[in-house]
Amino acid sequence: MLPFQSGGRIAQLIQQAGCQLIYRPPYFPDLNRIEKCWATLKGRVRKLLPTLNNLHDAMEIVLRQPAS
Repeated sequence: MLPFQSGGRIAQLIQQAGCQLIYRPPYFPDLNRIEKCWATLKGRVRKLLPTLNNLHDAMEIVLRQPAS
């Protein structure tokens, strides 16, 4: 965690407002939206791989599909 993220004036203002400051771990995939996106893409590619010749073709098909 960077020094400006752990304390200082902001932490003091939050505590004075009667709130509790809770830090999350530096890497927490459940709260990271891009991790969910990659998991979805990888799952779709894995389903297509057995029916196609290569990874490139599977990725191209998946990336051209509209988002659900």
